[in-house]
Amino acid sequence: MRVKMARYTIGFLFLCILGSCSLTDDRQPVPAYLVIDNVDIAVTADQGAPTHKITDVWVYADNQLLGVFELPANIPVIVNGESTFFTVFPGFRNNGERSRSFTYNMLEEQEFTVDLAPGESINREFTFEYRDEAIFDFVEGFEGTSHIFTDDLDQDDMTFIDITLDDPRSGLKSGIIQLTQDNPLFSATTIFTYNGNENIGRDSYLEMDYKNDIPIVLGLILRQDGVLQSFPVIVLKPSDDWNKIYVDFTQQLTSPAISEYKIYFSTDLTSIEAQEGTIQLDNLKFIHF
Repeated sequence: MRVKMARYTIGFLFLCILGSCSLTDDRQPVPAYLVIDNVDIAVTADQGAPTHKITDVWVYADNQLLGVFELPANIPVIVNGESTFFTVFPGFRNNGERSRSFTYNMLEEQEFTVDLAPGESINREFTFEYRDEAIFDFVEGFEGTSHIFTDDLDQDDMTFIDITLDDPRSGLKSGIIQLTQDNPLFSATTIFTYNGNENIGRDSYLEMDYKNDIPIVLGLILRQDGVLQSFPVIVLKPSDDWNKIYVDFTQQLTSPAISEYKIYFSTDLTSIEAQEGTIQLDNLKFIHF
């Protein structure tokens, strides 16, 4: 028995030598890499400025999710010698949340096929476009002599959104709200109401660039079953630099009983014991399907 075992062992080792194998052969396949340093968006003339805050990409290879990658990204891909079909979705932080990424479905995903070899890297940049079926209720960049946020709710003629040339996020102008101890309240909404029957309740977002030294509340005024109701949705904390946010109004607009709605802004110096405050707004877009 011992002789037979020795012969089998010698034979196995001889085959391993011929085949260049090892008793602990744990070699892993060498990946290729898809490198995405930067993404952008493209807009048409009626879609406002091309500002964005796409923070991540959701990447599929041959319809299998590789993962969600924060930009810039160096994405490993196991290839089998054939062409690889990629689908890349833009990712963002819903309501400014930092913990989770979501695909921003208002923008069209990008698809392409490429030949990759193990160890090879390919750099790609992506320019996302809004989907054809995305509906823009309004686009307000404050570039004219007036704007749509003039429906006053606070009954104070001294507090309003003015138009300023000082440090716009894009273009030449932006909107500005300035409050003082004598005039501490601001609340206003769009001069237009929007038809709830044209919003099917799937993905409704306000895109907005802003910077502020006091908090500001964003919400909805809507008519549901004939009754006007107000729903605060988010409070934006102060931001010294221009920031962009995607405010999710989907949940508030799912009911088919909603016949019309408006977006409102509100802030109050007395609630934070501040003496003065300034808020700048730019590139507001309300988009839905």
